[in-house]
Amino acid sequence: MGVDAESPAAAVRVLGAGGGAPGAASDAGSGVPARTTPTLRQDGSTRAILAWIDHVLGTGPRRVDRTVLASLLTPLGWTVTFPEGDVTTATVHSTVADRTVLIRYDGSPFTARYRREPPGRPDVARLAVVEIVHEGHGVFVRDGEASPVGPGDMLLHPPQGRHRVEWTSPRCRRTYVLVGTAVFGRRTDAVLRAEDLVQRAAPLAPAAERLVDVLLVPGVDPIVSLTAAQALQALVRATVTGAIDRGHPLDLELRDRARAVLLQRFADPALDADAVARELRVSRRHLFAQFEKSTDTFATTLRDIRLDHAAELLAGADDGMAVRRVARESGFNGPTQLARAFRERFGVTPTQFRAAALRGLPLPGGR
Repeated sequence: MGVDAESPAAAVRVLGAGGGAPGAASDAGSGVPARTTPTLRQDGSTRAILAWIDHVLGTGPRRVDRTVLASLLTPLGWTVTFPEGDVTTATVHSTVADRTVLIRYDGSPFTARYRREPPGRPDVARLAVVEIVHEGHGVFVRDGEASPVGPGDMLLHPPQGRHRVEWTSPRCRRTYVLVGTAVFGRRTDAVLRAEDLVQRAAPLAPAAERLVDVLLVPGVDPIVSLTAAQALQALVRATVTGAIDRGHPLDLELRDRARAVLLQRFADPALDADAVARELRVSRRHLFAQFEKSTDTFATTLRDIRLDHAAELLAGADDGMAVRRVARESGFNGPTQLARAFRERFGVTPTQFRAAALRGLPLPGGR
């Protein structure tokens, strides 16, 4: 689920609000250093976006202005507008732990319009965002439906879709958790409703907030950081899975419910049709029948979910993450099985795929 910040490939210049290059912010007497944001060119890929965030924020708290805020959120799919006449400043604190990127925002309100289209290329950003609200109120609007937002809520921003969040409180404090798109699956935007994307009084939000607090402590012990990051990943995945499950009521097609199970448990190498059929309380034959009208079988659906996750890890990881670990975290029995499935779909080996990603080359998309 996690992601890594890497060196960006050169292509398209990211501009701040109003089309200008991001500038420096200052706040005399605040005790928090301002961050200067020199121009950086990037191509919209996962690696480039994460490098851009690291370039702008570094690690630790930084005082930023509205231009810098816009430059941070624009590559993730947001168009940001600010209240007229207000001085918009904030303290932004970012960190990376076990491939999990956290951005804590504490400052003025703004309106963020989110728009992400289905990816047209395989090398576009494989990022989505889960937002934990600590302080402040607002409204989440999607397809004309408005949902109130407040402390203790978690907002899900899937890999594709359109909505906006209007923050109204004078002070807002929340944490953006950048996650891999595989946690949302492929078709969730067509299924999840506004009430699914706004997890009101999310049961896991208090625990997630405490874990974020631990991860943002300067000089936190590496073992503590790793443990907290992995626990946070599990909480985020559970929250997203719960929304997907709620978005699949029992009267929907059995195939959709089967996909939800696969998205939740794909990392288990023992997951197979028998296990899914038992969980759904249907026969194996009846389960297979649900895929007869689809271009994908049960087996290819599970394979593609696992391969999407493996490709996400390979495109966002450095050489320190072994292919064996990628295979294990994606549900394959080992690197040999992963390599065979990878060649069948992408036409290259996992190692070749990662090498292309590291060099910023176009990545094969497969079927």
